[in-house]
Order: sequence, then C-alpha cells, then structure tokens
Amino acid sequence: MKTYLILILFTILIFYSFSTASADDKSVYDSLKCGICHKADTGKTYPSLIEISKAYNGDTEKLVKYFQGKSEPIMNLEKAKSMEKFLEKTKALSEDELNSLVEFILSHEE
Repeated sequence: MKTYLILILFTILIFYSFSTASADDKSVYDSLKCGICHKADTGKTYPSLIEISKAYNGDTEKLVKYFQGKSEPIMNLEKAKSMEKFLEKTKALSEDELNSLVEFILSHEE
C-alpha cells in the first residue's frame, strides 16, 4: 500500500512539473509581449508561431542563436529589420528564460 501511494504521488509530481514548465515557457513570451505581432496560428504581417516553428524545424540552437544576435534570421528577411529592437530584449534574457521562450515557440505545430 505504501509503495502504491508513493507511486501515485510521484506520478502526480511528474505531471505537475510538465504543466508548470509549459506555463513558465509562455510567461516569457507574454512578458516580452511577443504576442502583439506573433500570433499562435495567423501571421498576416509577421510570422505566426506555427510558421516560425515550421521554419526552424525543431532546431533549438539556431533559434537561440538568432535571439542572442549571433545569427541571421532564416525567414521574412524583408521584415527582420523591425525585429532588431526586440532582439535587445531577448539578448538580455537569462539562459533559462531564453530556452523557455524557444521551447514555447517551437512547441507550436500545425
């Protein structure tokens, strides 16, 4: 019985940790106000999160480097200039915050 209870508690903790990580990932996106231009599924003026995720195809490192200002964008090159002032904000993120933001963006799929 004791083992069964421990197993249940452990399972609950695992599911809680996954749901918390997801909320944390979105909180960085929200705090930077990325959603003003980058909607989840529609990208009339700027690419949607789905379009960004598709373009980077799960390449976390490439998107991290872009947000750090260490690489060029791989999409919407004609509008990339408008992102420069926002890259100053992403360059100032901690490693954990940056990884959370990238994970949130890349989690969007069609």
